Amino acid sequence: MKQLKDTRETALKASRAYYAHRAYYEDLLAQRQRRYAKTNKREIDFLEHAFSAYPTRQIRDVLDVACGSGRHIFGLAKLGYECTGMDYTPERIQVAKERAKRLGVSVKLLQGDATRLDFENEFDAVLALYILFLLPNDDEVLKCLKLIHRALRPGGVLVCNVGNPFFNKHWFSMKAIYDGVGVVEDRAPGIRSTEVYRLRDFDPMHGVAWWQETSTIEAPDGIHIFRDRERLRLFTYWDIVHYLQLAGFRDVKCHPDWETNPPKKPKAEMLVFVSRKD
Repeated sequence: MKQLKDTRETALKASRAYYAHRAYYEDLLAQRQRRYAKTNKREIDFLEHAFSAYPTRQIRDVLDVACGSGRHIFGLAKLGYECTGMDYTPERIQVAKERAKRLGVSVKLLQGDATRLDFENEFDAVLALYILFLLPNDDEVLKCLKLIHRALRPGGVLVCNVGNPFFNKHWFSMKAIYDGVGVVEDRAPGIRSTEVYRLRDFDPMHGVAWWQETSTIEAPDGIHIFRDRERLRLFTYWDIVHYLQLAGFRDVKCHPDWETNPPKKPKAEMLVFVSRKD
């Protein structure tokens, strides 16, 4: 297994290329696949619960620091929240703008870096969903969380999540670590995506994996093959609690798999954290 350079520049370049290639087709799948609508509703319902249960202020202004094609902020905007979305990849912001126009939703969309936020006491809630495990290194994770803390008004909340590396070996990332390869297929009317993950490098001490991913997308505009690398940091529950507390957050709560009333000993594929700025 060839060891890859694990630098900030390498990680960011790989991430931008990966999402730039797939932005349009991910949105097309989301438009045509019923599962996306069901997943999105569940997550929006959870966000509404978090916004009512944890803050000590009314939630009105919401920032999503990695909005992708905008599915969370569009759902929240329809419920009356004032939403701002950012994403590192310009192609994803362009897709989000086109989607907002198509849906008739008014949101503010910006291209930007989650580790370079320039806000102070401007938002009642911040979302950092499906992003922390993609950041270039742990220092950048802490920096991102500290900047989110600064961006929040007192009493506001952060909602963030990470995949649980101890879920089981059938979760695609762990399967690829155990077996060296994993395959995920997604399909909807008129489009099919087949992704083959091959483990290129794994650092078990730091919990960092690099994948070589080959995506074959059969879409209305033809067949496309993308070959990209992606970096994934495996975080435990205690890692995220530690970083949230270092960033200044208090009253950290964890919900398994978007459950509003988690069981006492849950088995979770996804760890969803809600924490408040006092």
